[in-house]
Amino acid sequence: MSNLKKWGIAVFSLAVIAILTAIGWNYYNTEVNGYPDTKNFADKIDQLDASSKRKTVLIFHKPGCPDCRQARSTIKKGIKAHQNSIDYVVINVKKSDAQTYLAKYGVTQVPTVIALKGNQVIDSTSSTNNKTIANVVAGE
Repeated sequence: MSNLKKWGIAVFSLAVIAILTAIGWNYYNTEVNGYPDTKNFADKIDQLDASSKRKTVLIFHKPGCPDCRQARSTIKKGIKAHQNSIDYVVINVKKSDAQTYLAKYGVTQVPTVIALKGNQVIDSTSSTNNKTIANVVAGE
C-alpha cells in the first residue's frame, strides 16, 4: 500500500471521527442536556450584590433528568422573553462547583428555579407545573 493511500485512509478516518463526535455533542446538548449552561456560573453568583435592584434567576438542572426535560421549553422561552431585563444563571448540578450553591440555596431536587433581587431570594420553585415555572423564570 502506498504512503499516499495510507495518508488518505488516515485523513478519512479522522474526518469520520470528527463528524461522529460533532453529532454526539449536538445530541447531548439538545436531547440530554439542552439547557444553555452558564460558563463561570460561580463567579456570576458570587458577584451578586445585596444593594442591587437587578433580578437574577438561578436555574438548577441535571442532564438526563425527565422533569428537567419536561420543564426545559418553558424555561428557555422565559429566558428568551426576559433576557434584557433579568440575568439568568443556568447551573448543571453535575458540575463539581455546583455543590456549594446547591447547599447555599437549599436545592434538593431538580429542576429548581430561584428568583433573586440583588442576592436575596424573592421566589423559588421545584415544581414541574409549567405556569409556576414560567412565573419564577419571569421574576414574578
